[in-house]
Amino acid sequence: MVGSFDDKALIEAFNGPFRAYRDEPWAVEWRQKYAAHVELAKNADEAQWLDPAFQRRLWDENPVSNIGPGTAVTVEGAYSDVALARELLQFRNAPIGSDLAERGKRLQDMFDHVLARVYPAHAKRRPKARLVRLMAAMFPRDMTCLMDANRVWATQRLIGAPRLIGDFIAQHPALRQRIRDAIGPAPDMAGEVDQSIFAWFLWNRYLNRPDEGAVTVEAVQPEASDIPPLSLLPVTAQRRSLACMKGAVGVFVAVVREAENGIARDDLASVILSEAPQLNTNSAANVISQATGGLGLIHLVDGAYRPTQRGLELLSANEPANVLRAPLVGRVFGMGQLLLQLSRHPEGMGATEAAKWLQSLVPTWKTAIPGSHIIAWARATGLARAEAVNGINRIYLTDDGEEYVSALPHDFEERWRINASAEALDDGVPELIVEAFGSGASYTLDAIIDEGCFLERATLEQAIALLKTKKNLILQGPPGTGKTWLAKRLGYALIGEQDPSRLMAVQFQPSLSYEDFVRGYRPNGTTGLQLVDGAFLEAVAAAKTEKRPYVLVIEEINRGNPAQIFGELLTLLEADKRNESEALRLAYPMSQTERVHVPDNLHVIGTMNLADRSLALVDLALRRRFAFVNLNPNFGAAWLQYCKARGAPDELLQSIRQAIVALNEAIAADPSLGAQFSVGHSFLTPAKEAKDMDAERWRTWLGNVILTEIRPLLLEYWYDAKEKAEDQVKMLQACL
Repeated sequence: MVGSFDDKALIEAFNGPFRAYRDEPWAVEWRQKYAAHVELAKNADEAQWLDPAFQRRLWDENPVSNIGPGTAVTVEGAYSDVALARELLQFRNAPIGSDLAERGKRLQDMFDHVLARVYPAHAKRRPKARLVRLMAAMFPRDMTCLMDANRVWATQRLIGAPRLIGDFIAQHPALRQRIRDAIGPAPDMAGEVDQSIFAWFLWNRYLNRPDEGAVTVEAVQPEASDIPPLSLLPVTAQRRSLACMKGAVGVFVAVVREAENGIARDDLASVILSEAPQLNTNSAANVISQATGGLGLIHLVDGAYRPTQRGLELLSANEPANVLRAPLVGRVFGMGQLLLQLSRHPEGMGATEAAKWLQSLVPTWKTAIPGSHIIAWARATGLARAEAVNGINRIYLTDDGEEYVSALPHDFEERWRINASAEALDDGVPELIVEAFGSGASYTLDAIIDEGCFLERATLEQAIALLKTKKNLILQGPPGTGKTWLAKRLGYALIGEQDPSRLMAVQFQPSLSYEDFVRGYRPNGTTGLQLVDGAFLEAVAAAKTEKRPYVLVIEEINRGNPAQIFGELLTLLEADKRNESEALRLAYPMSQTERVHVPDNLHVIGTMNLADRSLALVDLALRRRFAFVNLNPNFGAAWLQYCKARGAPDELLQSIRQAIVALNEAIAADPSLGAQFSVGHSFLTPAKEAKDMDAERWRTWLGNVILTEIRPLLLEYWYDAKEKAEDQVKMLQACL
């Protein structure tokens, strides 16, 4: 059914089942009240409009739709806010143009502006549903009575309405125009109301389908409502855990996109591994399991994976993470319980405390890891947020999470619980256990040193100080000096904990452009090209949501053309331009009035490999905006102590140390190379987990490193003098 409504199908639906629907007694009453309210908003003069009693009617006594959780969001202060009322009146009286994109932009701008005026000045939560309902009364020709983003995106895809720039409010005129083009213009105000209700009818009749096997918990809502549609699987059918990998939402979007034309399992696994190279084959199989049974995004049809209706909604949504909220609550045990528990703790819960509480609900969970993944998913999809309080990560319910709490049945806790004496269940610890969001444990410079950093503490302190003052730092050095390793750990030390939700890592490469990194047009899979923010603006947006530090790590920053990739934002990286007064218009603005600045809490750490012959000199403008820290090969006392602690014989270490120092001196003395081509200590430093290796295992490991890593590097260095490279290799091998 998705995407199958051409003009003929829309006409048949409007003249057939919809007419029967709208003529039912309850619907006749709804339509009459809806139309009367529209007339009221349309005909009120200035004196009447500014009356607080009239504003109360607009905000509260609005029959356009039911607002389930929205009823708890009061805006009493707005009734007597004369300035706000005048602004609403100006919006109502402003001429409505004929250009569809401009109409969408106008409505989106109004929604964003009024929401910012009302919250937090007049409401403790964002009154999104009340505002959508008010706008439906003010703009009956361009708005529908669909109250939330997911319903709008799904209906837009169903009827093939054009995708406009902006969030879900901007799409309402596109929906109405598509309906109008198919069934004709409305003859009067009652007809406009019917076409608005028709959009709700299409969603409710053709898209509002419970998941297979779901428990019916509430009666179907015939009138428009903002209560999130929720299909709850029986507790025995719910997943016991769903691992949350870094960038999980993006991986699932890629999975569904590749499945649009059908894809075999092996090919889908390859897609997953290319999107998330940190995973292995078994992990990719688990992602496929999550996308099928876990979240219901794809299913197997005639031997190939294809998107479900929810999967297609994921592709069309402006915020794909929002589409995952309902299946997480309905299909994963613990998510609904977590949201309900958070609703009872407005003061928040410690992240560790919440994970352990979730563990207590499942007898077979032996650790709090599955609970941590549920918390990570809640944060990734905006159902919960985290805030550091006295060094402890506390979890709070968001407004969106509150909406899903309101959708849970009244007997949820009694019906959705696991009996300890029941048949043993899967322990819920999936194969894919990757780095989840911050645990709340502090991360300091001492932690970096403990993990195997050989720099002096003073050097690390200097790097952190530069990040705080200069905001931008580049770690530069020869290959194997631990630049990327240190960059991420410095970021976590600045943040104060290992919280991947506040650290984004990207890599520059020669073909990367401004359109990839900042903003540019990309195919949207439906109507053509769409203006999409790149990684940098995503980091800017994430940093603006809170005051705590946010870190962007750019690996190999000199492999691209930084001045071209950053564009006008290169100027805004400067520490003294990190404020709204310095905001600039982007090359590809979302609107004529949009201006962007880099927030003060966004810190950029780049890495630079000085030995890459293909790289040009770094632009001086970039150098002026970054502080630089040199990382050199470090085979000193700290390296010796680290290796000895892992079983390396002292004689072997001293011998290999002398040989590698001699090698680096030869490299530095070579006119065609120089010190920047030295061999770093990372080559000869085992992972922290490598413990208790005996002398023989150490020799074997070092031999493999020399043969498979250092030798190819030296042959590249001395490509025109291979004997020299081989002689250096033999000197290293002689130490074993």
